Amino acid sequence: MSELDQYYEILNHIYSLSTTLLTTYCYAFLVKPFLSDKSSCRLQKSRVCLVAAAYAGIMLFLQYMPYYINVMLAYGIGISGAFLVMCLLDPVYISQKLFLSISFFGLRWQVWRIVGQISLIPSLFYVRLFADKDEVFWLRLSIMDCVRDALTGFLLMFGNVWFLLKVYGKKQENMKMRELLILVIPSLSGVCAYAMILFYYDAYTNAFERASLSVKIGYEILIAIYAVISYATNLAIIWLFRRWKTEQEEDKQREIFTRQIQDLKSHISEAERLYKDIRALRHDMGNHLMTLKHLYAQGESEEAETYAAAMQKQMQAASCGILSGNPVTDVILSDRKKEMDEKGIAFTCDFHYPADSEINAFDISIILNNGLSNAIEAAEQENSSAPHIFLSSYRRKNMYIIEIANSFSGELKTDEHSGLPITTKEGEGHGFGLSSIRHAAQKYLGDIEIGREIFQQEDCCVLRVMLQTAI
Repeated sequence: MSELDQYYEILNHIYSLSTTLLTTYCYAFLVKPFLSDKSSCRLQKSRVCLVAAAYAGIMLFLQYMPYYINVMLAYGIGISGAFLVMCLLDPVYISQKLFLSISFFGLRWQVWRIVGQISLIPSLFYVRLFADKDEVFWLRLSIMDCVRDALTGFLLMFGNVWFLLKVYGKKQENMKMRELLILVIPSLSGVCAYAMILFYYDAYTNAFERASLSVKIGYEILIAIYAVISYATNLAIIWLFRRWKTEQEEDKQREIFTRQIQDLKSHISEAERLYKDIRALRHDMGNHLMTLKHLYAQGESEEAETYAAAMQKQMQAASCGILSGNPVTDVILSDRKKEMDEKGIAFTCDFHYPADSEINAFDISIILNNGLSNAIEAAEQENSSAPHIFLSSYRRKNMYIIEIANSFSGELKTDEHSGLPITTKEGEGHGFGLSSIRHAAQKYLGDIEIGREIFQQEDCCVLRVMLQTAI
């Protein structure tokens, strides 16, 4: 092997190594938002580094392995290995991780195929333009081509990954099988089509070499256009999917909001009925007292006691049981307390409605209904013989704060971007309660916070809702 051949071999090794590392960086950038851990930045970085190392290590091993392996199969093994490492490090939202891996698998060939086609077109002219140049010139030209191709490929891939994240978003979520198929079929069909192109390209190499320059250029441009269209199709499907998911979530939120309005109407009707009964009792109280006075005056003590017991029973039926300062919240809290009693959950209530503020009873009812509903559901799942729920409210200057705490001994995982707990539950309505509470709080320039802490000397998950009383 001549010295010049050694230079070409070194150049090929450097180019292969640099493209692998640049591709690995783009893959790490893609999966980073979905491997995040808000509680530990170091843990987040270590997970991303391990996934990137797995991908780079597999690809470099297959690249320098003495046995030949099909290039498409090698890429598939590399992305599969990185996917498995990702699942072992963070075994949640597996379907979403599979979607990201398959999408990157399709993106990888599309980008570097475009780069390959771009580099082939000028090379067709090099033979005619620089046929009289020496070998050193050709080596320098090859170095320039490698640098150009590596930088072009990296910029295209990084830009496409960034755009994919922008279109799809960075939300960790459960993905159903039909949703996964909708998103990955375009990528897989593009990969299969590319494999067929390579097959026919190899089969007709000799005939293609004898073709005219215009035919060669047209063929390479056609493949480049196909790669661009394939990737654009993938992004269009992902964008349509995200828009559909957003509209679906908005529809569910509207449905839940409508249901909450209906619940509030029933609470208002119940409050009106109770207060109507109370007014009736007040109106008849004079007659009742006069009747009792006559019974005792006539010495009919037993009849008087029976009459008084009936009065007491009627008064208890007309009472909410919890007096918070507002008839609507009285009914809500009484209904929730009854539900907790039936489920064996202790309830400590120190809630007072801010009657002297501009905070609407409807918004307070949304906070109480959703917050207590989540607390009851969480308390039911606790492996505790005495689950407990606390509700309290207090003022801090111009802030009105509601605290809802429930017994909790597990690990609380929160979404990095929304700050809300991550739920693995599936089904209609899950995950929208806290969003409704936050929306109600933000109407009063407030917000919510959720955390695990010691509350009233118990391990609890605490929801704090902060509202400004004067806006």
